[in-house]
Amino acid sequence: MMRILALVPGGTGDQLLFFPTLDTLKQQYPNAEIDVVVEPRAMAAYRVSQSVNRVLKFDFSDRNSLADFGNLLGTIRDREYDAAIITQSIFSINILLWLSGIPKRISFAGQGDFLLTDIITVDAQEYIAAKNYNLLIGLEINHSCPPIKVSLPKNDLDWAANEQKRLGVQQSGFILLNCGAYANYPAQSWAEIAIDIQAKLPNLPIVVVDSVNNADLLKQLTAKVPNLLIASPTDIGKLTAFIASANLFICAEGDAMQLGVAVGTALVAILGASTPAGVYLPVQEKRIKYVQASAGQSLKEISPKTVLAKIWEG
Repeated sequence: MMRILALVPGGTGDQLLFFPTLDTLKQQYPNAEIDVVVEPRAMAAYRVSQSVNRVLKFDFSDRNSLADFGNLLGTIRDREYDAAIITQSIFSINILLWLSGIPKRISFAGQGDFLLTDIITVDAQEYIAAKNYNLLIGLEINHSCPPIKVSLPKNDLDWAANEQKRLGVQQSGFILLNCGAYANYPAQSWAEIAIDIQAKLPNLPIVVVDSVNNADLLKQLTAKVPNLLIASPTDIGKLTAFIASANLFICAEGDAMQLGVAVGTALVAILGASTPAGVYLPVQEKRIKYVQASAGQSLKEISPKTVLAKIWEG
């Protein structure tokens, strides 16, 4: 039986941008065991994937001790993988994989790439999902990158249906806002967006996602627009299912943006200057729109009028 290991540093969004690669591996090698090594903060992403057998934990960004590397090396050696794919060429990880004896080690050019068996050419301006997909060239897979897809458990779909029923939006449909507190798009701007939508579409409810990191923003927003509805998904599966149910998803950059890409909902994303749209989004899809801060401008400086113009454009 073929065994494949993927090492994917980063958060939930980084995992979602690797899903097309994992899905194709599963299609090409349906009997293979595919494991991933991810950071603790990103493990939940695999709740919405059916292409992975095991999710192993390793904090790539931490100051890991020799014991930490030794434990990971031991786990990898025990599994006797046939191939390893690494989305970032990291010197310490390349050494570890070389020591593991995995015969096929694939990544991009970077630190310690002389320890790899296959170095894939990278275009820094390419859409990340497509860039990651190029790693499959090392396994002689040369297809075009498919869209990001997720697989939703039935209980998450049921939760989304019940949540819509609780909010009274199952018949009318709704617009979903994910404000993303860490992205620093202010409550006042979200309020202006919501008020304008309500004025133009008074019969279409607006639902805001409640999460652990946006309590202060949500408090300010609901004080300005008290008739907003609040949904509180408790995990990535429920959030994904709820995004899939929306007529339109408006969000600040972040992990939830990639969930919107994956489920096919019409999307308007608000991006900072350091988040190139073509790198993080499949901008060729007509359902995906975005506004972006200019060079030297922070995300919070994007005018809500700019966002609204993008929402209402044909």
